[in-house]
Amino acid sequence: ALKEMLLDSLGMVDTSFYVTDPAKQRRLAEPFSNDRTIGTGAVFNDPRVVRKYESGGGGLVGTADDYARFLQMLANGGTLEGKRFLSPKTIAYMTSDHMGDVIRRGPYDLMGPGYRFGLGFAVRTDAGVAPIAGSPGDYYWGGAGGTYFWVDPKEKMFVVFMMQSPSKRVPYRSLIRNMVYAAIVE
Repeated sequence: ALKEMLLDSLGMVDTSFYVTDPAKQRRLAEPFSNDRTIGTGAVFNDPRVVRKYESGGGGLVGTADDYARFLQMLANGGTLEGKRFLSPKTIAYMTSDHMGDVIRRGPYDLMGPGYRFGLGFAVRTDAGVAPIAGSPGDYYWGGAGGTYFWVDPKEKMFVVFMMQSPSKRVPYRSLIRNMVYAAIVE
């Protein structure tokens, strides 16, 4: 259903849970052999091997072009190339603070100061509290292997950053963000 309803409809032709085509397997970016664990030992599944179950919260592989199509749709308020995928109200709901004062942050908070959790995204709620550059209302998320994106409606931009290095993902995310915002002069 994901493939038919979203991926194919958005033109995300190189995004799936598995890469079974040998010609496309050569394009897989993989972490170095000493950088394949996440946290306390979870290891990446090989996307060349089809498994019985697909992940409900991750595991897609794709290209920067495909990811950019998805982000452009979000940045456009739910449309891409004249086709509506999500309503503007749905995007607004997804990118609103769904934590409020009800949910306390725990020791494994991935968002950091200045951000709260929306529906699938960390959403910036304050201009000056976060230790990274951005605008109130921007939203982001990243993959365990190092992929990272954010959409900044105020600046009318999105950024997709793709790498495969679980151990380097946190420092590079703030670095790329600071570099992008430092380059904005208007």
